[in-house]
Amino acid sequence: MSYLTHEEYLELGFNKVSVTEFDDLEKCAARQLNRVTGDFYMKHSLAEDKVQYRVDKFKIAMATQIEYLKSVGVTSLSDLLNASTPSVSVGRMRIESGSANAATVGRTMVATEAYNELVYTGLLYKGVDYR
Repeated sequence: MSYLTHEEYLELGFNKVSVTEFDDLEKCAARQLNRVTGDFYMKHSLAEDKVQYRVDKFKIAMATQIEYLKSVGVTSLSDLLNASTPSVSVGRMRIESGSANAATVGRTMVATEAYNELVYTGLLYKGVDYR
């Protein structure tokens, strides 16, 4: 299941990832964002979501995460375990550090900038459904 196409990625104003690299990076980014969103779009259809704001922000977060993964040299899921970030540039943000945690949220390997795109969408809610 693909959340973002290369064409959508380009339309959002991103351009650092080529068509040949895109599919593998998109899968890695999807896995990471699924983890922090409680697998929301694995349980619900992204294409059928009526909250366009949430869909748009999720796609921007996906594009941002894809560029972050490219910048740290991740090309497959196994690379995530060995990723280190001496310096990272995503959009206008540049982080220089010896620690991957400086540019990511906790130990998630989700770029801070991608996480910030999701903040007001409700996708990061960690409460319990009591119904």
